[in-house]
Amino acid sequence: MILYMWLLQTLLFVGLLCFTYSNINYEPTLAKYYVNVVQSTYCISSPTIWNCVTCNKNIIPEYVVEKDGVRVIQGYDSQNNVLFTAFRGSSNIQNWIDNIQISKVSPYNDTSIEVEKGFFTAYTYVNTELIVNIGILSTKYSTTNIIVAGHSLGGALATLMAYNIVNEYNKYSIINVFTYGSPRIGNENFVKSFEKYNIPSHRITHYYDMVPHVPEEFVGYLHVSNEIWYNEDNSHYKLCNDYNIPEDDSCSNSCAPLHCTSTKDHLYYLNVSLGNDPVCFTSSYT
Repeated sequence: MILYMWLLQTLLFVGLLCFTYSNINYEPTLAKYYVNVVQSTYCISSPTIWNCVTCNKNIIPEYVVEKDGVRVIQGYDSQNNVLFTAFRGSSNIQNWIDNIQISKVSPYNDTSIEVEKGFFTAYTYVNTELIVNIGILSTKYSTTNIIVAGHSLGGALATLMAYNIVNEYNKYSIINVFTYGSPRIGNENFVKSFEKYNIPSHRITHYYDMVPHVPEEFVGYLHVSNEIWYNEDNSHYKLCNDYNIPEDDSCSNSCAPLHCTSTKDHLYYLNVSLGNDPVCFTSSYT
């Protein structure tokens, strides 16, 4: 009887672990769809000039918000009936990495939750306008569902926006967060608080991309969970086991600390060029 109960408890524990791990529910087609939207943030300067031919007519850009080096596109995705917000990364990757501030700030009611000072400051440049735009778009398109996405620095800002919305604007629903090559954002308490909300976040990394390894763990930074690690040629991916535990050392962390030095991998996600020299297609949006 004791052995039976032990086996039952073990099976329940393993089952719960598997359920939690499989709860990622990653959709690679949708991730590819949104990496094209994110790519357009490096090109577009006006919602009337749409640079994302690969995004098709279902993506309707409405706003381009640009302040102090932060650029964001917001609009409506009619294919998925969601509002979207897409953040551009830094215009100079190496300079941005060199200038990352390892100091943290505590901007939330729970002062034990800390995030990287520079990322949060960058988010404050645009957050008020982004939230106002979401309200207008929600009324116009009769939906409260939101997808947030971003590359590099933009991945950090996308994560902060998702956290901001679930904390303060619960009339909206974050149905997906896609980040590509995001840096670490906050401390362990930030990660725990983020995951408490069960935000469907997909932290996509590419092979030896250097950016997901800054700021470093030894100064108190951790990634949010649900890493999806792509191999060098983007042909295969691994769903990493990093929910409620430290980062999965069999995924992108497996190259740390000596080999995670690739800028090339950072600028190429899901076979789409990002960053300083994206492939931009220009067409008038109608």
